[in-house]
Amino acid sequence: MQENIELSKYTSFRIGGPASFFVEAKTDADFLQALNFSREHQLPFLVLGGGTNMLINDKGFKGVVIRNQSKNLSFEDQGEYGLVTSDTGNVLAMINQFANKNGLIGFEKLATVPGTLGGAIYNNAHWKDDLLSKHIQWVDVINPEDQELKVTRLSIEELDFKYDSSVIKTKNLIALRAGILLSKGDVAESKKTYTEYMKNRSESQPYGTLNSGCMFQNITQNLGPGNHGTSAGYLIDQAGLKGLKIGGAQISEKHGNFFINTGNASSDDILKLAETCKVKVKEKFGVDLEFEVKIV
Repeated sequence: MQENIELSKYTSFRIGGPASFFVEAKTDADFLQALNFSREHQLPFLVLGGGTNMLINDKGFKGVVIRNQSKNLSFEDQGEYGLVTSDTGNVLAMINQFANKNGLIGFEKLATVPGTLGGAIYNNAHWKDDLLSKHIQWVDVINPEDQELKVTRLSIEELDFKYDSSVIKTKNLIALRAGILLSKGDVAESKKTYTEYMKNRSESQPYGTLNSGCMFQNITQNLGPGNHGTSAGYLIDQAGLKGLKIGGAQISEKHGNFFINTGNASSDDILKLAETCKVKVKEKFGVDLEFEVKIV
């Protein structure tokens, strides 16, 4: 257990103050030990994966930060399908590579989403028409509210997946590993498709910048283009906010739903930019933007 560790280097925004306590967890026992420590000292906890989809305050986190470093992968042949069991510390691209090595396809779209499986389960990661919940069979979790801390397995029905949500998010559970069911197929074609998707991503989103993915959830109303409703980026664009800068934070000129740390942005800069978007979009479209990024 380490103390006063700066969190900025562990987030894709490169923003975030110190954690009172910090531990890297590689096993179930590591997670349970960290949770027992937080319980004994009456401290809140935060699980940190790839640091995407998260904005941590410059004042830091007064509690226990558990950095997920669990990265085991295994494969089980199931006839026409294969089951990949992955720890939640693995990034989605790595899971896709492992699937391809075992003759599996169908994870190409999700593999373009940055971040780890843990965060992807938390928010039910998606891109275009594919959602992670279409592939998940079960997830092993810890419920920090249980009197006896233990690992339990939740079925797909118990996971209560929705757009940008899951029971992991609503009940603040910790996801340890998941079973991902994929089809067998043409791996060469799968790799080609993945490359095309990544090219598409890089052309439409600000790759190579300090950002945390989409700032806001898409709107359920059909007010313009977008998957699962209307793209929040479209609304921000139509409100004339692309390129707007506050302090060291800027709305991407490439995609309105991506906020960029241009080098010295504070958490307040990002939040002020977000509030400007909320106000302007509400004025123009009469809808409320909701964060997709977790604010800590």
